[in-house]
Amino acid sequence: MKEERKNQKPAVISWEKEGLLLVLTQGDLQAIADLLDEKLEEKLEEKLDQKLDEKLDQKLDEKLDRKFKEELAPIYERLNHIDARLDRMDERLDRADDHFKYLDVKLDRTIDKLESLDLSFRCFARSTRKDIARLQDGMDTVTEVLRMNQLVPTNT
Repeated sequence: MKEERKNQKPAVISWEKEGLLLVLTQGDLQAIADLLDEKLEEKLEEKLDQKLDEKLDQKLDEKLDRKFKEELAPIYERLNHIDARLDRMDERLDRADDHFKYLDVKLDRTIDKLESLDLSFRCFARSTRKDIARLQDGMDTVTEVLRMNQLVPTNT
């Protein structure tokens, strides 16, 4: 190996820094180039793998999205149908609600009329009782007058 180094011509690259001199042979430069090539290949492979993974993920996502859309299409259609039916039911319930409001108004008016009728009936019953009591008093008076005149037989 030492002989190989002796046979190699030193490269013309030198680097001086802080009093340090570095001389590289052609083989050293080739080894560095090989190492750089290896590192570059590794980096390129990593980048390529990363890009391929991204593309595959993207394609897979697109295929899955398409598959889900195909699978879920009947469900969405059914949901739309249910939505339309619910809209019709809402309309019908709104109409029923309007009818109930109308019936509530009529019921309130009927309750008012019944309360008025009840009051009228109570007044009528009271006045009728008074009138019957007066008539009874009048009949008692007539009966007594007829007894006094002996036009009616007396109860003994």
